[in-house]
Amino acid sequence: MTAEIVVLPTARAVAEALADRTAAALRAALADEPRVTLCLTGGSTPVHAYERLALAEGLDWERVHVFWGDERCVPPEHAESNYAMARRTLLDPARVPESNVHKMPGNCPPDEGAQVYEQALAQFFGDDLRFDVLHLGMGDDGHTASLFPGSPALDERDRRVVPALAPASAAVRERLTLTFPVLSRARLCLFAAAGAGKRDAFSDVLDAYDGEQAGPPAARVTVDGDLTWLVDRELAQGLMTDEDDG
Repeated sequence: MTAEIVVLPTARAVAEALADRTAAALRAALADEPRVTLCLTGGSTPVHAYERLALAEGLDWERVHVFWGDERCVPPEHAESNYAMARRTLLDPARVPESNVHKMPGNCPPDEGAQVYEQALAQFFGDDLRFDVLHLGMGDDGHTASLFPGSPALDERDRRVVPALAPASAAVRERLTLTFPVLSRARLCLFAAAGAGKRDAFSDVLDAYDGEQAGPPAARVTVDGDLTWLVDRELAQGLMTDEDDG
C-alpha cells in the first residue's frame, strides 16, 4: 500500500480538502451503487469539514449511510460525543435520514456497547464490510480512532468493535473503537491532521512507511483501497521536501 500525502497551507485548508474529496468520492460511488457508506471521525479538524460537506452539491443524502470509527462512552448529547459534533455540523444541516445514521452506543457500558455496534455492522454489511469513505485523524501520541499506543486493541484481529481506554489525561477515558481489520476495509481512507503538536507523531508515521520502525497506531492502518493524508504546512514543516508538497 502506498499512501498519498497532500500538504496544504492551513488547518482550514485541510478541513476543506477533507470535505471536497469526500463529496467527490461519494458522488462517484452513488453513480454506481444504490447506497454508499461514510465513516466519520471526531476531533477539531473535522468540524469545519463537516459543515462544508453538509453544503456540498449533488449528494443524495437519502442514500448515504453514516457510521463512526470511535466514540467516547458518554450520552449522545454530551459535549465530548463524536456523534453530537457530527449531528450539529453535518447530519442535521444535510438532513441525513435518521434511518441512515448508525451511531455508536456510547451511553451503554463499554462491553455491551461494543457488542451492540458489532451486531449493527453485521446487520448492515453482513460479511462484506467495506466503507466507501473512511475518515481518520491522529492524536499527538499517534493514536487513531481510539487505538492508543500500548492498547490491547492494537492486536485485536477477530472483533470488529472493542472497548478501549484513553490515557489518564483524556477528558473521557472509556471509548468504543473499530479495530484495524475493519479500518482496512475502505475504498478511500482520508487522514486529516494539522498543527505542530502532531509533527513528531507524523514523523514517526513517515519513518514507518519507509520501513525504519513499526510506528504509532496511525501508521498501522493499511487499506485495500486508497489512503491519503491531508496535512497542513505547520505539521509537515521539516518533514517533507518541496516535491512532496501537494
